[in-house]
Amino acid sequence: MEIQQMFERAKPLAAAIWKRFRGYPLFVQLLLVVPILCAIALTLLVGNMGLALMGTAVAINSIIAGWIGGVLVLVLGKAGIIVAKDHKKKS
Repeated sequence: MEIQQMFERAKPLAAAIWKRFRGYPLFVQLLLVVPILCAIALTLLVGNMGLALMGTAVAINSIIAGWIGGVLVLVLGKAGIIVAKDHKKKS
């Protein structure tokens, strides 16, 4: 019974967060999501092996590298779109 009440109280908060997130421009949404997904992917690919072989150092580094890689992918992708549009205008 208490768990159901907890979820009932959390639903409006989750809906408000989702509505605010969806109100951002697409680039900002991707800037929030892609680095997290890259960090999770690197942690799953490298971090588990690092935890088994070398302790937590590789897992922590893979999270940092995932964030950096995700931000770079988004920024370079946006820059590529701008360059492509500029090149298309000149032609």
